[in-house]
Amino acid sequence: MIFSPIGRVLPFLALLVSAWCLHSGVWNTTQVLVVLDPKLTENQEEAVSVFKLNEDYNVTTIEYSDSEAELFLGEDALYHHVVFLPSSKRAAAAKNIVNKHKLLDFFNKGGNIVAVSSATHTVPEEVRLFLAQAGIFPAPKGYAVASHFAPVEVDSGRVANSVVLPSLDPQTYKGTAALVSNSPLVFPLVKAPQLSFCASPKDEFLTEEKTWTVGEQGFLAAAFQGLNNGRGAWFGSESLLTRDALSWVFHERGVLKLQFVEHYRVSEPGLSNRTLYKVKDEVYYTVGVSEYVGGEWVPYVPNDDDALQLSFKMLDPYQRLNMTLLGPGSSTPDGPEDMSIFYVQFTIPDHHGMFTFELDYKRPGLSFLNDKRIVAVRHLANDEYKRSWEITNAWMYVASAGFVVIAWLVFVTIFLFIGDEKKVERKELEKETKEEEKPTSKAN
Repeated sequence: MIFSPIGRVLPFLALLVSAWCLHSGVWNTTQVLVVLDPKLTENQEEAVSVFKLNEDYNVTTIEYSDSEAELFLGEDALYHHVVFLPSSKRAAAAKNIVNKHKLLDFFNKGGNIVAVSSATHTVPEEVRLFLAQAGIFPAPKGYAVASHFAPVEVDSGRVANSVVLPSLDPQTYKGTAALVSNSPLVFPLVKAPQLSFCASPKDEFLTEEKTWTVGEQGFLAAAFQGLNNGRGAWFGSESLLTRDALSWVFHERGVLKLQFVEHYRVSEPGLSNRTLYKVKDEVYYTVGVSEYVGGEWVPYVPNDDDALQLSFKMLDPYQRLNMTLLGPGSSTPDGPEDMSIFYVQFTIPDHHGMFTFELDYKRPGLSFLNDKRIVAVRHLANDEYKRSWEITNAWMYVASAGFVVIAWLVFVTIFLFIGDEKKVERKELEKETKEEEKPTSKAN
């Protein structure tokens, strides 16, 4: 009973805080949380400035030792992006933030996460466990990338995904490495050199058990993207933490958007997105796709060897068709050209049932596009089937039937009107003779 009034007041205080944030415009800006260790980050302002991509970003810093820090206010996340810098301790006191379950919930709600390690330190164990769930396995604390032949040099030639990381300045790498799973949602960013390895410098002899990665088996940076388009990245050194990579994680680059989706019969262009078709209908399917570049939406143009695909499927795709780029268009009346229009025309298969128009476009480094429209496909009605004379294969049978009818008429005509004249005269003569003989027989 002592705590019941507090339990009633806390939701009211949370509501007041939410209203204040909304009124003050705090939630109208991009909120970035940077979690750091003051023992390893001497110049905090310089370390944090890289995460402020523009004036719309509000960067908040907390320490791993802050046990009162919160990631959520009720069910809502307080931040859009969370960054974890190297920590000197395996565990952190900020349990409400450095928690694999909290981070997973944050990511599932669309939040983005960045983790940064170094040659001597790594992120807390809870963050490493979250990365392991995503498919990235950073080396333990104290493991560094080295080579017996020369200093470890990296440049743009080691970049594995140019969409996320277009270029990389040449540098002598001083950091750690990670193993990456073969999940399609995880993609490496920077490959380790062929003659490098990742192990602890304290070990005098290298063994299989003491070596984390060898050669190009390891990666110096990796990223991942969930099906909800939430993004995350891990970097083995702060030197790889470029503006291009951060802008990708923070959804400033590589973001696609479906502006519209329409499908209709070719013969009825005014009735779009109908839910009923019939077999053998000619259908037109079109979409508008935009890409976020430089703070605005522009038409998206895929590479020459790439294409958007439409799948018309029941259980398995009955048809999978490449879509054709029609050209740029505007998503608003009299607005600028901010999208590319793609289309495809096809014939619905001769099979009735429930079908799905599915657009599933997934490319590494780009946000995923997925749209499903369920429609019913009916069979032909009794009066909608083609007549026999409209089917070319039936022409032979129709001609045969016509020939039989004509032959029968000819036969009847010949039988009735064409015959031997002598036989006709003989029959008439016999008839007259019989008629003359009848009176004679009566007289007798």
